[in-house]
Amino acid sequence: MSLLDKKTLFVDIGSSNIDWRIDECYKSVNIQDFQPSVIPQHQVSIIACVENHDIIKYFFNPIIVKPKPHRDLYFDYDLAQLGVDRFLGIVAGYDRHPEQDFMLVDIGTFVTIDKVRDKRHIDGGIAPGLFRLQACKTFIGKDSQKSWHLGTRHMLRDMIAKRCGAFDGKILITGGGQQIINIEEGEYYQNLVIEGLKVLYG
Repeated sequence: MSLLDKKTLFVDIGSSNIDWRIDECYKSVNIQDFQPSVIPQHQVSIIACVENHDIIKYFFNPIIVKPKPHRDLYFDYDLAQLGVDRFLGIVAGYDRHPEQDFMLVDIGTFVTIDKVRDKRHIDGGIAPGLFRLQACKTFIGKDSQKSWHLGTRHMLRDMIAKRCGAFDGKILITGGGQQIINIEEGEYYQNLVIEGLKVLYG
């Protein structure tokens, strides 16, 4: 029996959440709330894991995905150091737009920006996500804390909007924090990491 004949679970284990898809069913669970009993039945699991590696043991027949050369893409990064989540997002974006330049914005625990121009990956940087940013300062007064939360949210939103506005190409937006922005020209995706897993192993 080949991999394609087996009941396959595609899994994205991140810093804050664990997401999976089996058939057309998608689920996202906060790491702190994760219980092995909620994992659906499967015969093999294709896993991208950036943190919380101890969770892998709960999945059946795991295949752990690592960044590797992909088709005719050139990566502006040592693949041994490139996060597998970023790699798979780029793979998914390239699968959707193989002949177009695109910028991928993944908004989660961290915000990552990656561009692909003329089939060449260009590192756009890593920044703290909203909750990491807000947690770096605590005020005594509730009003000051509220103002800090508002200001950091606007700062992050404006930074992303500025980067998107300066890019001439497709804009792909993914990640659990994508609701903080509204880029009219952006294409929004639930989870491009899992889409990338499906491109490689689906």
